[in-house]
Amino acid sequence: MQSLRRPVAVATLMGVLAVPAFAGQRGNSGNHGPSTHPTPTHQNGPANAGPKTTKGSGPHGPASSGTSEKHTGTGNPHKPGTTTTTSATTPTTINFNTTPVGSKLTKNVALQSKLATRLTALGYGGNVFEAAYGFKNLGQFVAATNVSQNLGIPFEQLKLQMTGLTVDATGKVLQRNLNPDGSITLVDPANVTHAAPTKSLGQSIQTLKPAANATTAAATATTEAETEIEHTTTTTSKGGKKKS
Repeated sequence: MQSLRRPVAVATLMGVLAVPAFAGQRGNSGNHGPSTHPTPTHQNGPANAGPKTTKGSGPHGPASSGTSEKHTGTGNPHKPGTTTTTSATTPTTINFNTTPVGSKLTKNVALQSKLATRLTALGYGGNVFEAAYGFKNLGQFVAATNVSQNLGIPFEQLKLQMTGLTVDATGKVLQRNLNPDGSITLVDPANVTHAAPTKSLGQSIQTLKPAANATTAAATATTEAETEIEHTTTTTSKGGKKKS
């Protein structure tokens, strides 16, 4: 009986000794088990997060937000006080009374009245000052009216050949423009790209009425013009010679 109890006692003793050893080992095993780290709280936000930016306010200038720029009415050509370039769309207007030939007609009332009556009879719709616009001098203008009367050539056609200019029903000046295809159109002088060449009185007669003797007709009309201007001139020089 004594031999059986001794092993039990030894086993019990070993169990008792093993428990504190195991318990002590477990108490010092903080480095071997899973460790937990409390999540730090950042009251001021992450150090490298940078300031928050709103749409359209980045460091490289405002970003596009999908809206287009609005323009105010400043400089509107349809509002008073503003100007706009209109040379390409608005026909040129002239004070025909103050041109060199117009000024001479203003001084020579008798010739002015005579030519006005003649132009009306020839079917010209404008006034005498508009008819005279574009001619080099008073003599050339009067001679053209004489050719129109003598040969039955429309004055407006003769004037276009000689000056390249015309005045429409509203008083606007138009000029003959030679187009690349050879055609001729009437445009505002500001829009002329290639002015159609002008002709002398004789050349114009030959173009418009080939059957006529252009040289003789031009000479006759010029002589008549000189006589008309001389007989209607109202001013005189110191030597007593009349001048226009």
